[in-house]
Amino acid sequence: MAAATEADPQSLAGPVQSEEEFRIVAQEQRYSKYLTLYNCRVRYPLKNGLTAYEEHEYDVIGHPQAGFHFTATFPFHPYGHGRKGGEVTILREYCQGVNQMLYSLPAGGFDPKKHQTYLECAQAELSEEAHLQGGEWLELLDPAHPGISEVKWCKNRFTPFLCISPEADCTPGIRDVEEFIEVKRLDLEEVRRLALSGDMLTPSIVTCFMAFDRLQKLGHL
Repeated sequence: MAAATEADPQSLAGPVQSEEEFRIVAQEQRYSKYLTLYNCRVRYPLKNGLTAYEEHEYDVIGHPQAGFHFTATFPFHPYGHGRKGGEVTILREYCQGVNQMLYSLPAGGFDPKKHQTYLECAQAELSEEAHLQGGEWLELLDPAHPGISEVKWCKNRFTPFLCISPEADCTPGIRDVEEFIEVKRLDLEEVRRLALSGDMLTPSIVTCFMAFDRLQKLGHL
């Protein structure tokens, strides 16, 4: 695909560069399909011994069609009746990058054509991937936070959620045709072991431990 300049460098750069700021001075789209690849030129700040501005180019990827944002949800099923702990619905799904099945939580991209909020996105993905609905929803980040960075060379960010006591969805949303997913319901301690095993996707690991912390504070653990 032919390169196309995404935006005027001046509009990307903003005001005069401060001593602490990494300034994007140019950004060019190089390829776009499911992922979009950009070539970004960045001007470094005058720090770490630099006495003159340096500019460096990077490959950066992201999902502009999702607003560079996705959600991940920890679906928790408390035992109740005075018993602490519970079970978690997790997924085992095909991950094309490493060509193997790995564990994850229900997660997916924000679609501005379908979703008004990140909560709506999370609820839709929970229905589609885990066939669950309802429950008590808690955002695990400060609402003012822009989202957790997926990886250092990616524009995408994600918002983690905790859903307590979701119920079966008898009319779930339709999964993407390429998704290959197994749905499992496991004891909380087994999920903790999986999160530490190296066989779970990173955003899901982060969401798990943020959920563990919140559940502890709420008295569920």
